[in-house]
Amino acid sequence: MPIQNDDFLNNRKKVCNASTHIVGLEKFRKRLEKDFYANINISSYWQRENDAHLSIEFSCNFSLSEALYFLQYPNGSPEDTPKQNPKKTTLFHEAYSDLLEVNEFSMDISELSIVLTDTNILISRIYEQSIVHQLEEIANELDKHTIYYTKGLSDTPYEIFIPVFEQPDPNPLPQSLGVKVNNTPQPSDYFYYWGMYFGSAEKAAVYDLSTQKLIKGDVQIF
Repeated sequence: MPIQNDDFLNNRKKVCNASTHIVGLEKFRKRLEKDFYANINISSYWQRENDAHLSIEFSCNFSLSEALYFLQYPNGSPEDTPKQNPKKTTLFHEAYSDLLEVNEFSMDISELSIVLTDTNILISRIYEQSIVHQLEEIANELDKHTIYYTKGLSDTPYEIFIPVFEQPDPNPLPQSLGVKVNNTPQPSDYFYYWGMYFGSAEKAAVYDLSTQKLIKGDVQIF
């Protein structure tokens, strides 16, 4: 089953890398470093004046299991976590909201990569503000499905791509047969298939969230 990653930065050669027009970007970067105990690298790719698409990389000295625990209990332990169970990604959303507030032009996150000691996670934009809107649920699903995509915690993938898509049928049924065709990306698209690379296997695997199983597939990254 061929799978492809819908990476907004596939054509990054066609755009310019510049961030001098973004107000408060360095403050945003330092805030993320402080809140998430990470080294943060931010690139800005834009096609029009007063426009920005950010590529954000978190580099953390955590394993996947440690990172998920930190997101679940940001204060260090279950006893220290407020009873209202705040969202895992609250600190990120607050920082990003403040960045948007001081800039008067269009801004979005095109890719978010999380570099951990045992795996790299790449989350790609599939529609406007999709990463921001779905980041909390993605974090929840990473936590919920850990036992399955790590093969019972025995084999952690060294790369995870979120999301990947099944290659369209080259011979689709005609519209006249009553088949509804919808090519508009949906929030649920993040939660069908993820691409996985394991050190124990030469080829990529695809994790099917609906069946909680790893299946064979060719992950094409453009």
